[in-house]
Amino acid sequence: MKFCTAPTLNLVVAFNSAALFSGFGQNWVQTSAPVLFWQSLASSADGAKFVAAAYSDASYKPAGLYLSTNSGSNWNLSGAPLQFWERVASSSDGSKLVAAAYADANWNAGGIYTSTNSGSTWSLTSAPKQNWIGLTSSADGKSMVAVGWGGFIYFSTNSGNQWTAADAPQQYWRAVAASQDGTKLLAAGFDQTDLRQGQLWTSADSGRHWTPTAALKTNWFCVASSADGNHLIAGASSGALFTSSNSGLTWISNNLPAHEWFAVASSADASKLAALPGGDTPGPVYLSNDGGQTWSPNGTLQGRWTSASFSADGTKMAAVEGGYQPGLIFTCESQVPTRPALSIKCSGTYIAITWPGNAGTYVLQQISPGENNWTDVSSPATLAEDMNQVLITKPIGQKLFRLRSE
Repeated sequence: MKFCTAPTLNLVVAFNSAALFSGFGQNWVQTSAPVLFWQSLASSADGAKFVAAAYSDASYKPAGLYLSTNSGSNWNLSGAPLQFWERVASSSDGSKLVAAAYADANWNAGGIYTSTNSGSTWSLTSAPKQNWIGLTSSADGKSMVAVGWGGFIYFSTNSGNQWTAADAPQQYWRAVAASQDGTKLLAAGFDQTDLRQGQLWTSADSGRHWTPTAALKTNWFCVASSADGNHLIAGASSGALFTSSNSGLTWISNNLPAHEWFAVASSADASKLAALPGGDTPGPVYLSNDGGQTWSPNGTLQGRWTSASFSADGTKMAAVEGGYQPGLIFTCESQVPTRPALSIKCSGTYIAITWPGNAGTYVLQQISPGENNWTDVSSPATLAEDMNQVLITKPIGQKLFRLRSE
């Protein structure tokens, strides 16, 4: 049988099935970062650049802001002043950074600092002094929102040059997260009189106006957002962990063991989520690869976690310890299995899809552009000249093919 090559077909596309898989491996890597009371970290969209904030050293003296330019393998102390740092945020390219301190070195209320050169130099902004505890930034680094413990919410639309008070009430705010463009926000706060009656608040105008959601009232501790701001995740130190797929209008409880949730993280599309316990009892990093429908601990590593960060595509992750005792910084990358490449040839009204016969046991799947679900190809694979081969009728329109391991 004489076959023509795939490039002349124009109707069928072979997909490299390995690129469709991005599950995390079980091996966390301890980085070279020093042992400190780490409070937060943020990364560039590609996961190459990191900035991490330390509250104090093991002797409870003020600590610094640390930088990494190689996905967390190596860390260097930046030139920012030693303070009791709480939160950091980063633009998507890692060039614009913002950091908030709970207090300065003399235990006065802290300030907010920015950097426009990936952390090489830092400048104190005009933001009022508060016990800052939560911070977020848009992908371009122009829109910023910060929240204070026992204080107020402030926002900036010009990369931190000016700050304006939002209309949200004074509360024990804990955390804030933003969509990629900085317009949609989610904030977690504790009630002024009853810390167990905290609420989740949303803003749709870059932090100017805030509305409490109908989410469960509890001591919300951590929040994260997808790039479009539609998919949200929030964790509480009471053990509650909820997700929303409609920008906070409704919330769904996640079936996870009760922990004091100190950190959550989301990939850009929210398909990959992380929930990390802190507090008195160490626990594992829990991961979901289906937007929060199912969860599982990622390996055996236990920690008193305070913050975590995904790369935009969810293939790189970092997590820091430092809640009730000094800790470390760990990284983890998805492990993509090597799967055989597909070859496509045609003959008349048929096409032949082949892959090496010694590659293992796979099932050929297909999908049309715009569809959501892959389906198994009904034609069986046969072995010919050391190649697995599936013959199918030439489809009308475009088809994508991949291999599913059995």
